[in-house]
Amino acid sequence: MSVLKKADYFTTSLAKEMTSSFRQHSPFATGHIQLNHIYYRQSQIEPALYQCFFEHSSDAMLIADANCKILHVNPAFVAITGYSLEESIGQTPYLLSSGVHSESFYDQLWESLNQKGYWRGELVNKHKNGDSFSIWQRINVIEDDNRQVLYYISAFSDISIIKHTERKLWQMAHLDSLSGLANRALFEQRLLQEIFAAKRSGQFGAVIFLDLDDFKKINDGLGHRCGDLLLQEVAKRLQSHLRTEDTVARLGGDEFVILLSGLTHYPDDAEKTAGSVAQKVLDALLQVYLIEGQELQISASLGITLFSTGFDESAEKLLRQADVAMYAAKTEGKSVYCFYHPNMLEQANKRLNIETELRCALQNDQIVLFYQAQYDAAHRLLGFEALVRRQHPEQGTISPVDFLPIAEETGMIIELGARILYLACQQLAAWQAQGFEVPHLAINISPAQFNHFNFVDSVISALKLTGANPAKVMLEITENLIIKDVNEVIEKMRLLKQRGIRFSIDDFGTGYSSLAYLQRMPIDQLKIDRSFVQDITRNDNDAAIVNAIIAMAGSLKLDIIAEGVETAEQVDYLIGCGCNAFQGYWFSHPLPGAEVFNREAG
Repeated sequence: MSVLKKADYFTTSLAKEMTSSFRQHSPFATGHIQLNHIYYRQSQIEPALYQCFFEHSSDAMLIADANCKILHVNPAFVAITGYSLEESIGQTPYLLSSGVHSESFYDQLWESLNQKGYWRGELVNKHKNGDSFSIWQRINVIEDDNRQVLYYISAFSDISIIKHTERKLWQMAHLDSLSGLANRALFEQRLLQEIFAAKRSGQFGAVIFLDLDDFKKINDGLGHRCGDLLLQEVAKRLQSHLRTEDTVARLGGDEFVILLSGLTHYPDDAEKTAGSVAQKVLDALLQVYLIEGQELQISASLGITLFSTGFDESAEKLLRQADVAMYAAKTEGKSVYCFYHPNMLEQANKRLNIETELRCALQNDQIVLFYQAQYDAAHRLLGFEALVRRQHPEQGTISPVDFLPIAEETGMIIELGARILYLACQQLAAWQAQGFEVPHLAINISPAQFNHFNFVDSVISALKLTGANPAKVMLEITENLIIKDVNEVIEKMRLLKQRGIRFSIDDFGTGYSSLAYLQRMPIDQLKIDRSFVQDITRNDNDAAIVNAIIAMAGSLKLDIIAEGVETAEQVDYLIGCGCNAFQGYWFSHPLPGAEVFNREAG
């Protein structure tokens, strides 16, 4: 082939490549380039135009011979790769190899060049300084009439910014921004894939739902920044204690979920393996955390469900099952895991129904109060305790045992507590208006309600709206309330004490009893829990605890009252210990507000 023939092939193919490249960057000029190319064929314009385009193209271009030796590169190549013209000539494109791509990748590339005469695709190259960057590359083969390779012409553009943007968008769509773990969307995708894989292979997989115990206390007590840092450390521990093929995700808040795949073909072995992983996770999370100079410790509750060939449910159903098992673990204590069983779902649905009905009760004024009288040994009235009930239109009166735990878990206890407080003050004012002398009315206050930022204002508001006498109100709080922030608790109590309100420690002896805080707090009364009273005449330990509480109250000059008193023997024993105030069925059952003084008169 003559030199002129080679130049003709070179110029024509280079023109095609430049036209393709130019079209990507300036579609408005494409027609002009193509027309010039046609005009060149008609009038034999010198190839200087293409040489100019080669030199000024924003795409990196290189020309290599049949042995892949680089003959020439343009300025854009030098700018993008960092290699000068002198450093490039005589080298092969391997100069830019990043080592990212496999041999099979290059085999497919060469197969396309040999069979089709071109290749298009993405590559990861390496800059002279060692940095990797992504490119979109186009390679054309130039042949003579005998199909012998003369040149390889390559053009590529740096798409690192595009790839970086794609990665950021993918991360935003699939990763949790705080922990860097998979989010719910990505987890459900992978779970669905594993469900199908399990059906094909017959191997078991497992979903583990994880919820941190009492995380809200850390968030509220130390602030959200500390809480976020703790969540990040939890995420790191989870990742470090799982296999690379497992997936861990953060669903939100303090809830995490783990996907274990390809466990085994046998259900007993799969359960054993999943349980072993769960225990390893629990042990890892229980280790002390150092967050901003503070040592913190937190446990978790885990729920586990298995799936395999016979599982025909959705990813959402699996997550629901693991969630239900996690709630079952919480009822058994901290740092515990439970496996899902079908009867758990029935309990969870029952719990959801109770939650829904409680919201309905609050909206439809179905919350009512009963009042249980408190007496001394001579049956003189000392006061009443307000006890909440739900008045169902069909089921009648519903015990608080059936809905108070749900109210605590869901946070509805704050709204419910405010309603109880108002109704109790309203009844107290009504008794006063009717001329009934009430020494005091005890109203239970939950820790969540007391810790709410506007608790003091809500009490003052209830008193003003109803006209109840603050001096007749006694608020019952639990020992567990005091462990959060003693100073804050004392300050709230002080503000309310200034208005004449008194305080009783309910269920005393079941929580964090301490003389240190009892001496500091403006408490008026200790209430002995019914659990100690029930067996006081038969259980030496209970008797010893009751005696200690009565002695403590005496030394601190606090009133003492025992609840749950149901027999004459209990009354006599308590009197012998020095307790002279009682509440329980032996004296009176809880009654509606309109009936309590009818009974007194009777």
